[in-house]
Amino acid sequence: MQIARKGDTIFIRLDHGEDVLESLSEAIREERSTLVLTAGLGMISEFEIGYFDNGNYVKKSFEEAHELLSMQGSVATEGDPRLHIHVTVADRSHSAFGGHLVRGRVWMSNEIAALRIEGLSSSRQMDPVKKVGILQLKT
Repeated sequence: MQIARKGDTIFIRLDHGEDVLESLSEAIREERSTLVLTAGLGMISEFEIGYFDNGNYVKKSFEEAHELLSMQGSVATEGDPRLHIHVTVADRSHSAFGGHLVRGRVWMSNEIAALRIEGLSSSRQMDPVKKVGILQLKT
């Protein structure tokens, strides 16, 4: 992993075989007083995506490499980072699909930009009706 910081921008390059979510968490772990928004691209393998349906994720796993067309999300930064990342991927036939990233490994490399929003902190709190962690913002 390689990390570069300039102002409110963090640029992260993940290398082949790294765990995407674990590495991203490590890269932004020190961001305690900010909300972090992410965007990225590259390739991904050994991944699982989910579709949220009435309190549960309907998950689908893929072992083979796919193009990572888009990665976007937010990170709750109070306590340990809580990532909420969605991806759009494409297979060899150029068919695109996506969902909530449950797990995944970098294939070749990933390039991820993170925007720090200073003075705005965030946490995730469980919504008992929706059965999902809802982002809570604090100024």
